[in-house]
Amino acid sequence: MWERRSAIEISVGATLRHRKQCGSAAPPSKAVWERRSAIESSVGATLRHRKQCGSDAPPSKAVWERRSAIESSFEEIAENPESAYYNISYVLHYCKCKILLPYLRILAVMGLRPLALDVSEQRSCVCVLGYIHMMFVLALMCVGYVLQYMSCFRRDRGFYYKQHDHEHICYGNVVFSYIVPSCLHMAAYLYTLYIFRINENEQLQNLMERVFLLSSSSPNASVTQRRLVLMLWLFVGLSILWMILSLVTVNIMMAQGIIIFRWLEESPPTIKVSLKVLLILSTLWHDTVQAMIITSYCLQGQLLATHVHLLKEKLLQSVMSPVEWMREIGEFRKLLKYFNEDLAPMVCIFTVVNLSCAASGVIWLLKYDLVDRNTIPIQGISIMNVMLWILIAIVPFIQAARVTAACGSVQSLGHEIRGRPFIYQEMPSAELDSILLYVSSLHMTSKLFQVPITGRYLCLALTLSGIVTLTLVGLGDKT
Repeated sequence: MWERRSAIEISVGATLRHRKQCGSAAPPSKAVWERRSAIESSVGATLRHRKQCGSDAPPSKAVWERRSAIESSFEEIAENPESAYYNISYVLHYCKCKILLPYLRILAVMGLRPLALDVSEQRSCVCVLGYIHMMFVLALMCVGYVLQYMSCFRRDRGFYYKQHDHEHICYGNVVFSYIVPSCLHMAAYLYTLYIFRINENEQLQNLMERVFLLSSSSPNASVTQRRLVLMLWLFVGLSILWMILSLVTVNIMMAQGIIIFRWLEESPPTIKVSLKVLLILSTLWHDTVQAMIITSYCLQGQLLATHVHLLKEKLLQSVMSPVEWMREIGEFRKLLKYFNEDLAPMVCIFTVVNLSCAASGVIWLLKYDLVDRNTIPIQGISIMNVMLWILIAIVPFIQAARVTAACGSVQSLGHEIRGRPFIYQEMPSAELDSILLYVSSLHMTSKLFQVPITGRYLCLALTLSGIVTLTLVGLGDKT
């Protein structure tokens, strides 16, 4: 409770300092002081009530209602910048409650973050439980890889086996069909685990807080931040939709196919049913882990694009001094370097697996597979399965191209500044020329596989892929 009261004092103090820096001699509005007084009186009433009832007495319903009122007051101030001039404390509170903390909890469920996200939650039992949860996730993924091989289940086409001398044998090369994709999938997860959990970097939190603080001084701060939150949750929602569709395709493939686990053909029906359920759960978990990791990459890409757009507007409107703006660009380049060198490798590993599944599925659907000519695709479901792999493979490239486009727009900033002479009319010509030279020399790109990703090259690659696919379809129709 005292921590909450201190937060209130800090927030009000930050509001007063902000007004002082902006040159406003007028006292804060009456609504701000009334809100502060209401919150302080509510806190004081709660403390007096607990002192009268004893330190061990549970809070009454009225106390919880006061606490809810405090929380709603925070939400109201955070969502309405006019009520408290959108100071730093409320912006960070809004960022934490609306997107940062919920998404970190999703990553904690994946085992990629500790279960104790807050300092108050960091107890020894919670930490031990977090490590047990992480080991359980790793064990579930490894069991899924083994069950997929035992049932000859491939993600690009379903169950893929032949019967030879009363024995079910998986089609294709075992190493490149099962072992290599499973090892790559596990390697991507372990690398992400190292980046997000073991390395204990706070780049996502740092980037998110920077973007929200930059947007807080824009004319329509509340609209900008709500739109940003909706965009970030849209990526999460699309990843959940992809997981649901993938789960549907897996279940239909299992319902249409004959599931036989190698070495357990004579096992009791209960064990077979348990293995089938475990196969579905582990496959769903593989998709969930992959979707959330790629979503994390897309979220940071969206934040970087928004960050550079906000910095561009700051310089155009002369809200930020050139020296401070160049310092912010230096921090942005550090975040972009982390995006390219730390986050990109895990996405690249998943992309190799996804593109191989998509290409193998397309070849199989067009009946160019020389090994398996007997397995019949499930009408509609097999096509949807291949399309899902194609979509999740190209999404990181689209997001990387958007980041590159946003970074490239900064280089044309000099022409826009020259088109607004009245904003910079009091700036010395030498200083203006130096900032324009610095802007024109900026070269920032997003990279995957250490290759700069741009929209023109991405469109070229997609066009060539479409031409090759249409050619293969035409050749298949002739045969």
